[in-house]
Amino acid sequence: MNWQNSEYGGVRFREHKERRNGIAKDKYFVIRYQFDGKRHEEPLGWATEGMTAKKAFLILSELKQNQATGTPPFTLKEKLSAEHARRDTEDRERVRTEAERVTFMTFFKNSYLPIQKMHKGRDTWIKEEQHGINWIFPIIGSIPIKDVSSFHIERIKKNLLDAGRSPRTIQYCFATIRQTWNHARRAGIVSGDSPTMNVKIPKFDNKRQRYLTPTECDLLLAELKKRSDTVYRLALLSLDTGMRFSEIAGLQWQNVDLVRETLALMDTKSGKNRTVYMTDRVKAIFSEMPKAGPDALVFTDRNGNRMKHISKTFDEVVATLGLNKGIDDDRLKCVFHSLRHTHASRLLESGADIYRVKELLGHANVTTTERYSHVTADRLRSAIKDMERMNNQGKVIPMTGRAG
Repeated sequence: MNWQNSEYGGVRFREHKERRNGIAKDKYFVIRYQFDGKRHEEPLGWATEGMTAKKAFLILSELKQNQATGTPPFTLKEKLSAEHARRDTEDRERVRTEAERVTFMTFFKNSYLPIQKMHKGRDTWIKEEQHGINWIFPIIGSIPIKDVSSFHIERIKKNLLDAGRSPRTIQYCFATIRQTWNHARRAGIVSGDSPTMNVKIPKFDNKRQRYLTPTECDLLLAELKKRSDTVYRLALLSLDTGMRFSEIAGLQWQNVDLVRETLALMDTKSGKNRTVYMTDRVKAIFSEMPKAGPDALVFTDRNGNRMKHISKTFDEVVATLGLNKGIDDDRLKCVFHSLRHTHASRLLESGADIYRVKELLGHANVTTTERYSHVTADRLRSAIKDMERMNNQGKVIPMTGRAG
């Protein structure tokens, strides 16, 4: 390797055998110097990459000046390491700045929602997306997520109330905002609590409370069977097993075990799998249905796709039977979910304890199951009435004399 000294002291180069830089041969430059009792020789690069003898000398001069004043970096290696560190710091700062400018809607769509699609049920993440489109994005969609404040949340709440939306819908919207914020906080984009924490939500009890009597159940099933085998089967399945509509809609043939008389429910609303058990009439409807492949849906819409909602036939039959006649409160109206509530009530009335009912229904905690506690109260009230009747059948001894 033939090294040649340049016109600048401490800078030398070697020429490439073939490659050219214009009309001259390409040159590879290095610098040489003495520091801390050691001789250093460090490469700088080719002329075709932009290096020149003068640039090399300026770098060498800078290092010698640093060595003389005791100000690092003292070597080219240290200088390059410092440059890399500076660029890394600048890159991180640029990324942080860009992240801080990301809007609520962009973060929701690109970061938050994709993760929810992996971990939440389809109906749940679709509802969150709809809340974003209808109520959240119009107010804070274009605002950097770090700049969202309780002032903006109050505006969202006002819009919901002005539109006549229920406190439950407000709670859902706030939950979507809060979860998105918490996700951004874990990503280091925001800090502190969600701005929803400082905004009050109107108190409410939005739980449906309609339960069908045995007579109403019989009338409903009989009328449904006249109009639609499919809707009849869906209703019977919910009534006898307590399955949610979304669980029925997602049921595949591989989940149906006619031998063990069980249904395996996967990825339910609570995030847990569970098993429900067939009654004789539930087993009968599966036995009479034509079977498909293991991963095929048991029930589909008219186009062979997953059902998104119960057929209008159900509401039409409810109207025909007058099950909601004179009822204005939505919580007391008969809807498809009322069949699941009725199933839970029947379990408790038959003597099942609340913890077993919790497991059968797939509730995340027993608090949800306690909404059916009125059933237990009815049974206790009935027991007191029975005792009272027994007392009335016996002799009543009058209280005479003075108390003393």
